[in-house]
Order: sequence, then C-alpha cells, then structure tokens
Amino acid sequence: MKNVLITGSSGWLGVNLINTFLKGIDLYPETHNLSENTSINVFIPRSEYEKIFSLFGDKIKYYYGDITKKEDCKNFLSNFKDGTIFHLVGIIHPKRISDLYKINLQGTKNICESAIDIGLEKIIVLSSNSPFGLNKDQVSPFDHNSSYKPYFNYGRSKMLMEKFIKEIEEKKLINTVLVRAMWFYGPYQPDRQNLFFQMINKGKVPLVGSGNNLRSMSNTENLSYGLILAYLKEEANGNSYWIADKRPYSQLEIINTVRSVLLNEFSIESINKNIKLPGIFSDIAYITDMIIQKTGFYNSKIHVLSELSKNIFCSIKKTEENLGYNPKIDLKIGLKRNFDWMKFENKLKF
Repeated sequence: MKNVLITGSSGWLGVNLINTFLKGIDLYPETHNLSENTSINVFIPRSEYEKIFSLFGDKIKYYYGDITKKEDCKNFLSNFKDGTIFHLVGIIHPKRISDLYKINLQGTKNICESAIDIGLEKIIVLSSNSPFGLNKDQVSPFDHNSSYKPYFNYGRSKMLMEKFIKEIEEKKLINTVLVRAMWFYGPYQPDRQNLFFQMINKGKVPLVGSGNNLRSMSNTENLSYGLILAYLKEEANGNSYWIADKRPYSQLEIINTVRSVLLNEFSIESINKNIKLPGIFSDIAYITDMIIQKTGFYNSKIHVLSELSKNIFCSIKKTEENLGYNPKIDLKIGLKRNFDWMKFENKLKF
C-alpha cells in the first residue's frame, strides 16, 4: 500500500489533487487508476474537517494539526513508515506580513524536518512565480535558469522556502521536487476568483495599460496533472518545474475569452467594456503596496492592482522534456470546465 500524504488539502488545489487520485482526469491517462493500492492521508486543521469530509467521506484518512507547530507535523508523519508528501500549504493574501513567513517558510521547514527525522522518502513542494518577480520583457519567460528577484514579501517567503528545499536536497536528506505554479483557477476556487469572472461579465474589470501584457495560467487539472507526474517520475527528484498552459495569454485575451465562453457555451451575455486605467495606476499601486507592507500589513486589492499591467509568464520546456508534461486544457477548455463546476454549484450567477 502506497501512502500519499497531503498538506493544504482543504484548499482548492488540494481538493482537486485528491479528486485526481480518486477519480483521475479524463484527458490524462497517467492519472487513471491512481487510487489502486494507495492510501490518501490529509493533514488539516480540525476546523476544516466537516468541509473535507462532506466531499470525500471515508475515501481518505484525516489527521489534525497546525502546520506552524512542528510537534503537530511530527505527530502526523509518525503514523507512516514510508510515503510521499504533497506539501501544498501556503498563504498568498494574509492579514499580516508575518503570516507569510510563519506559514510559507516555517511551516515548510516543520513538515520537511519532521519527514527527514522519520525517514520518509519524498516531498513535492508547491511554489510559485513570485520568487522570480516580473519578466523583464515579452520575450524572456521564466525558466529553470532564472534568478531570484522576489516580488514583495510573498515572493521573498517563497524564495526562502525554495532555498531551504534546495539545501536539504543537496544534503541528500530527502528526495524533493519543486513545482512552480502560475496563476491558476478551477473547481473549488475561492470567492475572489469567482468575483474576477463576475467583474469581467459585468464590464467592471480594470484593464490597466494596453492589456497586452502576458500572463501564464493553468486550470487546476493541468496543475494536478503536473503534480502527479512529479510523483510518478523518479527523474523528477532533485528538480524544479514550471507548470502552466502551453503558452501565455495577454490580459485582454483572458478577458475576451471569458466573455466568449460564457456566451457560446452558457448563453450568458457580458457587458463588452472594461474599466480602462493608464499604466501609471499599476505603478502607484506598487509604491502603495510597498509602503503598506513595510508597516507589517497587507492589502490584497492594492497588491493585485500592482501586478495587472505586468508580464508574468514562464517556459514549460523543461517540464515537457523531463516529465512528458503535455497540457491539453487550454484557456478556453479550462474556462468551460470551470464554469461547468460553477453552474453545478450554483455559483454561475452573472
């Protein structure tokens, strides 16, 4: 029996990864039949139990604790003599800046050090683009040779996390894989993501600058597929991989595709206008964000506005070549599948 251990399983990516293990993803044969001879074990705050149990019942096993408490991490992992950990816990939009380091950095150290002490063999750690900041132009994507240039404190917390992972890998203490996720969306997404699509539909989404800036994106199914490949492929050990769709999209293309899918697939008409703002608004938001964060606090709306006119995209060439990653869900297909879920959950209220 193989043990799969998941932190952050109450988040939307965690829920999608559990679904991938239990049901597979129709377009990706590599994800089929994963549940055979596999025990799925989740580490969650006790307050999240009812939410997760309502989705999965007794198909998975539940363990309770706080990722920021090392003793809780040890107690969880001490139940297993072997297994692979998917470490998905992370916080993006905190109330206080200190929470970024407490959860993203110290939480990762707690789970990794506990896994090493117990002798577990592999941990797959979710990272992001933020340790690398912004692309310098539209022809230089992030890749495995990119240098760190963290975007504010979230990026710095993830950079320090990555450096810690590389350190324990170099010491051969445990097999590690870093998976760098770009902007992702999909079933079980939080309300802030639903709101973004609603704003596009209502003609209230801000378009900062020309809208030609490039963004890499991924449906959660593509991201779960990438995580599974990192789990299945031994050659993934000791490496880092960018996960996204085959190509980036311009901000304007993202907005127009949302409206097109809503109309053509769901007969939902959108107001075809945007709140156009000059690029300087993003620059002002950047400075404001920096000032607020220096006080130890965080404002998610200002932070997001600071990024809206920026290029943030990656190359998945190494992931394709090393892992055989071949994303079949592009933006149009991904949005259709996402809106199908929103409709089923009665969240497609435009």
